[in-house]
Formats: sequence, C-alpha cells, structure tokens
Amino acid sequence: MESCPRCGSIQHVRPKAILIGAASPKKRFDGEEKAGYRRLDQLAVDECDPAELKSAPLEQFVDGFYCGGCEVGFVASGLVRDGD
Repeated sequence: MESCPRCGSIQHVRPKAILIGAASPKKRFDGEEKAGYRRLDQLAVDECDPAELKSAPLEQFVDGFYCGGCEVGFVASGLVRDGD
C-alpha cells in the first residue's frame, strides 16, 4: 500500500482503478508547447511504462490509490516512465 502524497498517511488509502488521459500534450501536439493549453488530465498513457499498462482497449485504466481523507487519487511512481 502506498502512502498518500498529500498527507503522508496510509490510514485512509485504498486501492482504486484510475482513469488517465489517452495522450499527453507532447504527443498530441508533436512535442510543441501550446500557449494557453490547459491540460485536463495529469497523466497520460504515453507517459507510463508500457509494461505496467493493461492491454487495449483498457490501457487508460491503471491500478492506483485513493485517499479518502484528502480526496485525492494517485498512482505509484513506478507507473510513470522516466523522461525521454
């Protein structure tokens, strides 16, 4: 069980399936920065380690956690791949 990144506790943390974005702005705009683009998600499929993802069409659902105390969802850091 992971501890909550906000409060640091595991008391209110439980496993939860988390829906992530289909593509990051980097992939969506061919690596270009778009001024004023507001990102609605905080993590996308192409930013994750492929070995940690489910097979298509379920790759947007990842195993994560939810802290009921902070009302925040999060994933283990091992899911996110290192920057290119």
